[in-house]
Amino acid sequence: MDHHMQTRPLGGQAMTRSAIRFALRAAALAAVATGLAPSCASHKLSGEVTIDARPDAQAFERARRLAVQAAKTANPQRAVELYRQAVALYPDLAAGWNNLGVALLEQQRYLEAAEAFVQAAQRAPTDPRPLYNLGLAWERTGYYRDALKHYERALARDPRYLPALRGAVRAERLLGQGRKITLDWIRTALGLERDERWRLWFTLQKQQVEALVKPYGADADDAPAAQPDS
Repeated sequence: MDHHMQTRPLGGQAMTRSAIRFALRAAALAAVATGLAPSCASHKLSGEVTIDARPDAQAFERARRLAVQAAKTANPQRAVELYRQAVALYPDLAAGWNNLGVALLEQQRYLEAAEAFVQAAQRAPTDPRPLYNLGLAWERTGYYRDALKHYERALARDPRYLPALRGAVRAERLLGQGRKITLDWIRTALGLERDERWRLWFTLQKQQVEALVKPYGADADDAPAAQPDS
């Protein structure tokens, strides 16, 4: 893999993949330095992230309306602008940071997207979505091992979060590896998955990973009984 392959220009200048990797890692390290450590969260999330709006209810409501407007617009750049306005007005709007990152990610603005996901993850410490999205940013730049780390962090927050289960197994298989924990992820995913295409894919991966983790020589147990040679 050519780690210096050019990517889409960012801010008017072409960025190498090695530069993207450096910046993404810097964002991840900044998250750790500010206390962004994965915490085990077995709850199943639904709906939007809950934000305590009491310190400034008016600013929160204005920011929320901007974020809703951003989600409805068909103009990607306008969506980014509106999300930026929302989080500038109310910086603790975790959903706004996360959705800003998604909008930037879809424009292949990976560095800015990663920074937004880190902000979201800091402000919603039990939500797996920002860390999953951070993993996706790594994956889309071709760094599967780094992507896997963030998928695992997302699963530490919610072990039943299906997108992160898909991402973790996919990253492991792209790396050509499989572990016992991979089988655990696959079994959990099969218990949750409703998309038949993904179910078929997980079933295939289960067979392949089982072959990888099977102890050396275990096939001998399945061999016919040996007979003496006269």
